[in-house]
Amino acid sequence: MKKLVIIGGFGNGAIAASTVEDINTVKKEWAIIGFLNDYEAGPINGYPVVGKIDPASVREFLEDDNVYFLYTLFSVKLNYKFLHKLTGLKIPVERFATIVHPTAVVSKFSKIGYGVCIHPCVSVSPNVVLGNHVQVFAQSLIGHDSVLGDYSYVANNACVGAFNSLENGAYLGTNCCLIENVTIGEWALVGMGAVVLKDVSPYTKVVGNPAREIGKVG
Repeated sequence: MKKLVIIGGFGNGAIAASTVEDINTVKKEWAIIGFLNDYEAGPINGYPVVGKIDPASVREFLEDDNVYFLYTLFSVKLNYKFLHKLTGLKIPVERFATIVHPTAVVSKFSKIGYGVCIHPCVSVSPNVVLGNHVQVFAQSLIGHDSVLGDYSYVANNACVGAFNSLENGAYLGTNCCLIENVTIGEWALVGMGAVVLKDVSPYTKVVGNPAREIGKVG
């Protein structure tokens, strides 16, 4: 079994651990070593905190070629301002694990990057490209020929239409829908339940049906 260190904690990190556990019920693939976390000292859902989120903690595990990492610290609040926490670790991209829940349907004609989390009941259509460190949460749909840039975040039940483009760090909230052929700019934020009918500019927040701009991502 490959070994896994999850960078994060309660929230996305715990969800990722649960997805890994479900993978292991089908095929023993991953042994979770524990979490790297700056704030929690005790166990996280039964797994130990094995260090801080810093290069020193990472360096120890990089010495073992069978150890992989999963970075989960992206959310509506943890955006581009926190990207240095990932890049500062200097982990080679090929050492990031990609996990796909056994109930997800991922087309063999799609392309999936490193450090990607695909959670329960997700559908990834043909000719989709997912960049590195993309998170796609439960019951979301990624339409055919769409491209999701690095660090994109697709919350549960979101629907991405065909030929869409999510630039790096774009965030899609729960239950939002994107019509075909729209672009969501880098680090833009689409709110819960929004219906997006046209392009969204970078670093812009949109909400509503139809989606309208309400401010900028700070």
